[in-house]
Amino acid sequence: MFNYFHNHYQALIRALVRIFSNLGASLMMFIVIGVTLFLPSSGLLIIENVSQVSNNIAYDAELSLFLKKDVKQDQIDFIDSALNKTPIVKKTHFESKLKAWDKLQSKLNLNPLDTGISENPLPDAFFISLNTFEQKKINNLIDNLRAIDGVENIFFDAGWVKKLRSILYLLKIGLIFLGIILITILIVVIGNTIRLQTLTHKDEIEVSKLIGATDSFIKRPFIYSGLIYGLGGGIITISTLKITIEIFNKTAINLEAMLGGTFILNNLLWQQNLIILLIAMLIGCFASFFAAQQSIKKFEIFK
Repeated sequence: MFNYFHNHYQALIRALVRIFSNLGASLMMFIVIGVTLFLPSSGLLIIENVSQVSNNIAYDAELSLFLKKDVKQDQIDFIDSALNKTPIVKKTHFESKLKAWDKLQSKLNLNPLDTGISENPLPDAFFISLNTFEQKKINNLIDNLRAIDGVENIFFDAGWVKKLRSILYLLKIGLIFLGIILITILIVVIGNTIRLQTLTHKDEIEVSKLIGATDSFIKRPFIYSGLIYGLGGGIITISTLKITIEIFNKTAINLEAMLGGTFILNNLLWQQNLIILLIAMLIGCFASFFAAQQSIKKFEIFK
């Protein structure tokens, strides 16, 4: 067991020595990985923040219920009581037709005598805030309300929220495809870098083979190099995301007085940052393993 960990420790040290011996190229590799992973990560950041906004909007969805003009007060009280007992109803607001008519005249500066309107054309109405956005529950509520005597029309205007969620879903699918393409590019870039390293250390590899070193022993430092490249690139990605968020939020706060409102980006969860870091390390590990294995096989063929 001690020999096992000692061999891995020695392989890690050799990988670090190789990276620091060519620090300029190693830093460029960190930056390439970091910037490449920044593109899908920033897309994930935007989608997560917009999704939170859409979720908040969903719970503020309103259902408008308009009553018949000849509805009695007893029936209005019954509908109000039924709404307050409904589980998915968050709150209700009753707007009488007299109050609504007065508001309309006040806002539009209308005079019934000037317009030729002899009676109030507006109906009594309930404006209902819902605590859910499940279409099945909302449809059941609408069907039940339509069956109540005195109800004329019901409107639920929140289709744009559904469209927003559909767009976000399509963006997530697109982000997955973009991530796959960029990960493929990273595998090629890291693989080529490791392949060049194997060519640089060709003599060392051949000597190691002559003294009985196994392929696993020879590949181990290159695999650790790939892991370190991935780790460095992942750290750059996360750091760039945080810097971008800070700059954006400071700019948004400065423009708040001009725009009358602001949209603040929230950081990704630490679990999501950890996933980005692990993905970067796995990409580096896979690319270096594959490249080192192919290079060592070619050395044997050339012999």
